[in-house]
Amino acid sequence: MRNLSSVLAQGFYFLITSLIIIAPALYNRYPLMYFDSGAYMEMANILEPSFHRAMGYPLLMKMSGLLVSNWPIIIVQGLLLSVLLYRIILSVLGAERSYLRHFTTVCLLSFGSAMSWYAAQLMPDIFTLIITLACAAVVLEKHISVRWLSIYATIIFFGLLTHLSHIPLLLLILIGMGFLLWKSPVVLDGRKKLVTLSAPLILAILFTCSFNAYHGMGFRLSLASNAFITANLGEMGILKMYLDENCDSQPMSLCDIKDDLPKETYGYLWDPEGPVQQHPDGWAGANEEFKPIVRDFFFNVRYSKWFLFSSVKATMKQLFQIEIGSGIQYAYGEGTPPFWPMRDHFKQELNEYLISVQNKGDLLPISFFKYVNYITLFLAILIIGRAVVTRSLSPELGLLLILFLSAYFFNAAITGVLANVYERLQCRLLPLVQLTAILIWFQSSTKGIQPSKNQEL
Repeated sequence: MRNLSSVLAQGFYFLITSLIIIAPALYNRYPLMYFDSGAYMEMANILEPSFHRAMGYPLLMKMSGLLVSNWPIIIVQGLLLSVLLYRIILSVLGAERSYLRHFTTVCLLSFGSAMSWYAAQLMPDIFTLIITLACAAVVLEKHISVRWLSIYATIIFFGLLTHLSHIPLLLLILIGMGFLLWKSPVVLDGRKKLVTLSAPLILAILFTCSFNAYHGMGFRLSLASNAFITANLGEMGILKMYLDENCDSQPMSLCDIKDDLPKETYGYLWDPEGPVQQHPDGWAGANEEFKPIVRDFFFNVRYSKWFLFSSVKATMKQLFQIEIGSGIQYAYGEGTPPFWPMRDHFKQELNEYLISVQNKGDLLPISFFKYVNYITLFLAILIIGRAVVTRSLSPELGLLLILFLSAYFFNAAITGVLANVYERLQCRLLPLVQLTAILIWFQSSTKGIQPSKNQEL
């Protein structure tokens, strides 16, 4: 009876903290929408490959909400974050006052960082943070059970499926930190943990490629990588130079507009008058036609130099994209991309969606929380900087800081180079900064208390 009561109490506690995390959706009276949310809802209905969207998030939407409601996937997002934060606090600080620390962390991150604004969105971006936290839990937990290794591996696997950028992100983290994880005395059972992180990566690659092949798209990971990279080359400003040198010997559809190319990736990919949307063979044709361009920028020394310098600049700019609220400051009422799948597949929640605070206009308090985010970010950097300079980080926190910085940097490199420089794609990992500072603060306020053995949920 006591065990049952304890389980029910814990379940209720994590439900409450997950609701705190998704507070913006509750305030909005419906999950926050982004321009791309409509595409994910449509994919959840048909479950077929898309040239520009990963299948994992629509699959989770359908598994959790059964095309009846969009609330379950949002609650799942909050619950995963709450549990993972608790496990990390246990690993770094021990069981002493773990629930108080966890509740404080949830509140601080929910109202003082970008975390809740992503968790409350009907978008896969929050899974970038979830994957990183799951990796941290795997790395830091001592005497981790097979049950929890399996849970983390499952979370990482489904998280990898939600966005194509997640696969190279985890791959780079493993490459960058593999030796450290293997040899670090802080990491117990390093080999077993590397396998736990590598297995879902391999399975996610095989699943995605097999899914595309099953639907006649070929055994490949991305169906439109050439189109996306070419669009970013245009935004970088080096595509025009390439076309000027090659259009005479290598005619392409882009040559017809080389003196009037779009300035940003949107113009290439999504503009109805852009080169991809206007291509006679659509996304497939454009992706195939742009393949020689991408190959030259990767393997031709002359163009790879341009690409290298532009990539470094894009990565550095992406690192400083810290604006919260990207895309959710707009109303998405009738006639917008999210409206049509809501009307066709989620009609029982259509009115709830239409009368949400977001769809009433500029009523979400995003501007206020932008300034809060600036303040907490500044304070977090001061706390982390002081701890690094004074060498007061515990071994666990030092390893966690390296992991978080690696994830933040690699995410900037992947999205800034292969997609475009955009705050939505980078700010999704910004809460790692505030989380690290909170853990350092807890550590400094409990001197003499050593992390104790992990307490199971």
